[in-house]
Amino acid sequence: MTANRIKYENCIVKKAIIKSNVDGEEVDLRKCVEVHYEESLFSDSIEVNFIIANRAGTIRGLTLAEGLPLVGTEDFELHLQDPKNNVIKVKLNVNKVIPIKKDTQQEQIGLALTSEEFIRNEERASAVVKRYDGKVSKHISDILSDNLGTEKELFIDETSNNYNFIGNVRKPLYTINWLAKKSIPISDGKKGQSAGFMFYETSEGYHFKSIDSLFAQDQVGSYIFSDTPDVLENTDQYDDEIVRMTTQNKIVANQKYRMGTFNTKLIAFNPYNCEYKIIEQDAFDTEDGTTHAGKKLPVLNEKFSAAPTRTTYVLKDTGTLPTGADPREQVKKHEEETFEVESILNQASRRYNQLSLGAVEIDIAPDYALHAGQCVFIDVPDTGGGSKDKFISGKYLIATCKHGIRAGKGVTKLKLVRDSFGRKGKPHSGSTMK
Repeated sequence: MTANRIKYENCIVKKAIIKSNVDGEEVDLRKCVEVHYEESLFSDSIEVNFIIANRAGTIRGLTLAEGLPLVGTEDFELHLQDPKNNVIKVKLNVNKVIPIKKDTQQEQIGLALTSEEFIRNEERASAVVKRYDGKVSKHISDILSDNLGTEKELFIDETSNNYNFIGNVRKPLYTINWLAKKSIPISDGKKGQSAGFMFYETSEGYHFKSIDSLFAQDQVGSYIFSDTPDVLENTDQYDDEIVRMTTQNKIVANQKYRMGTFNTKLIAFNPYNCEYKIIEQDAFDTEDGTTHAGKKLPVLNEKFSAAPTRTTYVLKDTGTLPTGADPREQVKKHEEETFEVESILNQASRRYNQLSLGAVEIDIAPDYALHAGQCVFIDVPDTGGGSKDKFISGKYLIATCKHGIRAGKGVTKLKLVRDSFGRKGKPHSGSTMK
């Protein structure tokens, strides 16, 4: 029991330095009240809520808010360490100052911290204005480096398709997420049967990953729910126990049908040659061209029609922005289609809607080696008397990773999602186990 408790202790704020915008003076805020760190597949930035309590004398004989003075955009360097000595190191900026409590003795303030690029995204000088030709993955790298000026490491999956466009003064992060929906993976997913990328940030850098490549990853850790009968057996297969778990079925039948999660129709008209085309595609017929976390997609009631439940109408953009620096070269490619609508549009829509058909939220001992976008394996008990639930157990993708520290104690909360059901694969101790 003592050993289990120790796993949640010794969480350290190793470094917490805020720098004044006025003269660059630094203040050490390691003696904080609480820290909540979060990474998510659905967020363009790391988010940290940092709560401090201080009194007069913190800086220049005054409180932090008055003496710094604290107004927002301040540089903030944060290092967090878990009991296994894994360390998160991030450089952030104050996005919002939240007064919590103030009296004659002390003040309590919450700082909402975000990435530098997230704030720079609002600057007019960062807007995407020029024309881009070539692979989408190259566009993502250029926008992050040139427009947002990031020096962070980039983890960008190469796309198999090109997409030419003009920036039209769009914001960089909007443009990147807009391009993600127009991308086809070069591996793990088959062209014409899968599309769609995710853009997100972790403490390691920026990631632009296809949905299929995310589910194709090996698990970095395996966890078993503490109420599972096998929890005391074969413990070498698991990295830790799950101390709290909630499961959620994300299938709301009418909504999933409305959004075309399983069956879609595309009606495309090409003004160049007046071609009119109707394409129907079923998710169950394209399973071989996608990479799933579980064994199979959900089995639907046969009494409902297998006909498409979402129809998309598109006017093709043939010859709009043909590739080539020389006009004569562009004329030669006048039949080139800028956006490969038949291979991308409905395929991406289906994959985004399938991303979180199944969802589980778990609490484990603090582990700062875990990040959003990684895969883990979980086993949960079977209430029917068996050892493990073969429907819920299996491999999941970390959609949101939260680390919390209060009074030296911590916990890691993971929101896990997957696009299919069934226990596929097996548990094994991952690289995060120290």
